[in-house]
Amino acid sequence: MLPDFAALTSIGAFAVAVLAAMTMGFAIQRGGTCMVSAVDEAVSKRKATKLLALGEASLWVSGLLALAALAGMAGAVAPTYSAGAAALAGGILLGFGALANGACVFGSVARIGSRDWHFLLTPIGYFCGSLAHGLFGLPSEAKLAHPAHPLGGWLLLVLFLPLLAYRLYELVVARRQGGVADTLWHPHRATIVIGIAFVVLVLAAGPWTYPEALWRAAHQGIAPMATDTLLFLALLGGAVIGGWRGDTGAPWSARTAFACFGGGALMGLGSAMIPGGNDNLSLVGIPMLQPYAWLAIAAMAASIWAGLHVKARLRKLVPAPCAGDLHLR
Repeated sequence: MLPDFAALTSIGAFAVAVLAAMTMGFAIQRGGTCMVSAVDEAVSKRKATKLLALGEASLWVSGLLALAALAGMAGAVAPTYSAGAAALAGGILLGFGALANGACVFGSVARIGSRDWHFLLTPIGYFCGSLAHGLFGLPSEAKLAHPAHPLGGWLLLVLFLPLLAYRLYELVVARRQGGVADTLWHPHRATIVIGIAFVVLVLAAGPWTYPEALWRAAHQGIAPMATDTLLFLALLGGAVIGGWRGDTGAPWSARTAFACFGGGALMGLGSAMIPGGNDNLSLVGIPMLQPYAWLAIAAMAASIWAGLHVKARLRKLVPAPCAGDLHLR
């Protein structure tokens, strides 16, 4: 009996997708990638290194998918949506949810990788928020007839190709000096690896993200497919491997658990209105130059920025107790 080469090819492609998801998880943990920490760095330290890393990861996705399309290797195209009030409101909810959670959907994976098990409640809350959106019939942006295409960002090749050459030169220099691992897993480069691994995932299995899988489960009323579950477990497994030698998470706290669940629910609600979580926006919408994604991610960053400023003002208004007061208590 001849082997079913189509089935073997499909299995091989999915195996590549699993490895790519695991690499993404590892890189997310090593890079500490998170929109909340990126905006906090900009507010508190007046630095934009993490924001630039996230932007560069998006540029890598756009550039690599454009090259793949030119080579006839383009994977499944992602849908695109209108850009209106729902995307704006969804981005705001997504930002406040990430701030309440203490991390965005990227950062939550990194925190799980650091064995902070509170953040296992974040995807559960995200699912509940997505479910509430469908149950209450809240608005969301309409899917457009013309889908996004990898060549939508071909103009960014003008920026990407010199950047690609520079990063390859960095690896060559690091190899000569025996420090490839340190260079590759530096937080900024690790964020770039997320984008590269995502492109591999797109080419192997389509533009998969775990919030999108949760959204499908909530809105279509069906349990996540086996492929979604395996990719999600691979993502978390890679993050746990990445953080295995690091510090363990904080002791269990009901308050933190509630914040993770509630923040996840707000993110799920906001993402359903856009639709798409910040990982989907950063890795799919923005690289494809989709207006709805740029609007939503800007609203998310602005709401995080506003929330951080409010928290800073409140800390100034309510001074911390002195050591003597703490001792008396």
